[in-house]
Amino acid sequence: MEEEEKQPRPSIIVPLLLIAAGVLLLLNQVGKLPWGIWGTLWRFWPVILILLGLEILIGLSRSNLIYIIGVLIALAILGAVIAYAVYKGEQPAIAQPKVSTETISELMQDADSGQITLKFGAGRVTIGALPDSPNFVEGKLEYTRYSLQAERDFRVQNGRAEFSLSARSQPIPFWVPGDIAGEYWDLRFTPRIPLEMDIKTGVGKVNMDLSGLKVTRLSLDAGVGETVIIFPIAAGLTRANINAGVGAITVQIPKEVGARILVAKGLGSIRVKNTRFTHFGNEYTSTNYQTAENKLDLEIKGGVGTITIQ
Repeated sequence: MEEEEKQPRPSIIVPLLLIAAGVLLLLNQVGKLPWGIWGTLWRFWPVILILLGLEILIGLSRSNLIYIIGVLIALAILGAVIAYAVYKGEQPAIAQPKVSTETISELMQDADSGQITLKFGAGRVTIGALPDSPNFVEGKLEYTRYSLQAERDFRVQNGRAEFSLSARSQPIPFWVPGDIAGEYWDLRFTPRIPLEMDIKTGVGKVNMDLSGLKVTRLSLDAGVGETVIIFPIAAGLTRANINAGVGAITVQIPKEVGARILVAKGLGSIRVKNTRFTHFGNEYTSTNYQTAENKLDLEIKGGVGTITIQ
């Protein structure tokens, strides 16, 4: 009699990862866990390689006992990582002593338009408008133990100001919460001239109050964490694209602004908390879009999390 061909073991790692991610996202959605927990979890990505290696070893064995032990080990590893992330997320923030502070001040000169490029690592970012000032940008950058001085550049050519700022943070140890060990950027830009913005965020909290700025184009690649954007009140036409990452994004549109929003939904939810928007398919249009002097054309590509439109 021929030996019966061995059937492959069913995969255990992928289902476990999907179940764990689903449970965490559900707790995020109902407000039981902060979205910042993903900033801790992403540092444990090598655990996925360990679990996949464990699954290969289990698959090579014919013993049911070894299979059961392997499943229990995988559950223990995954549970320990999640428990640690939850524990860190519930701890009160402890202020990390600032290692250094850098100030930014650049004159607008003869610029009549501006380009802003920001690449952020981990921590917090605040963006807003300058009061009456001859400067194109003013700001303060705060660094802690695990961050390096950011690279920046500013130039004015042919009436166009170009400002760029890129983080160079060191890898943050997994036991240090990202909101403590990261950087803090507080940037203010001129409201006098039209601006274009290209922003890429990492892990942390982002607060962009563009209400007093003349932002005509915005491209935002959101990372992991919470992002709040208040769009301009009087910029004429603003064209914006948001690529959502993992976390919560809140979009606030001034009532004076007519808006048309196209949403490509990801693994999350869309919440519209403003009755002036009508909904057709994946497009939301404000009742004053055709008549408003200032307009917003916004395209959102959903990630993992919640997108709230106000």
